[in-house]
Amino acid sequence: MSSQYTLYSHRGPGPNPLKAAVLMENLGISYDVVPLDFGDDAEKGVKGAKFLKINPNGRVPCLVSNESDGFSVWESGAILYYLCDKHDKEGKFLGKTPEERAIVMQWLTHQLSGLGPVQGNVNYLHHYWEGTYGEKPQKSAFTRFEGETARLYQILEEQLKKQQQRGSQFIALDRPTIADYAFWSWTRIAGFGNIDLSPYPAVQKWNDTLENDAKSQAAIKKLPIK
Repeated sequence: MSSQYTLYSHRGPGPNPLKAAVLMENLGISYDVVPLDFGDDAEKGVKGAKFLKINPNGRVPCLVSNESDGFSVWESGAILYYLCDKHDKEGKFLGKTPEERAIVMQWLTHQLSGLGPVQGNVNYLHHYWEGTYGEKPQKSAFTRFEGETARLYQILEEQLKKQQQRGSQFIALDRPTIADYAFWSWTRIAGFGNIDLSPYPAVQKWNDTLENDAKSQAAIKKLPIK
């Protein structure tokens, strides 16, 4: 019996495919993973002709339904919403009321537009800038992106503290949601960008809770990531 979905991922590091994988694990959805290489190899590259037919942006994740005539959806936030809209009929991971859904979506979009891109720039400065441009990045670039990353982590820290006072361990609601999975896929690799989480004890505790969950571990093992 074939899996319900095919999830395209990087062959190597990359946090965003994990968002979809951990949600599918929690929803009990079957999926196969196709790892792609960075570059424009026609058959195996994220910028190759074969994959660009599925995702014109040439990035992962991309999710293809094996039950809906090969319907594909790309961008991690859109994938999370699609999976919840189709499979989370009780609203456990997206929200059960308009208010719950608004809270979840505001934190999800905050991650998509804030922490992900900004922390991604920190990672790029540390690991890829010099190889791409043949020169070391200027100190002001680190000041800009590391400073903004710290600000965003402080916002997350304060939110988790407020949630603890309400009796919740999670970002948006009284249970884990797609907002948690979106942030966690990035906070768990903070060290890759030399980001120290020790100033954010609530973030560390929350991160460890998700990291040690059996469904999270199942998703990690299924993807070609460390």
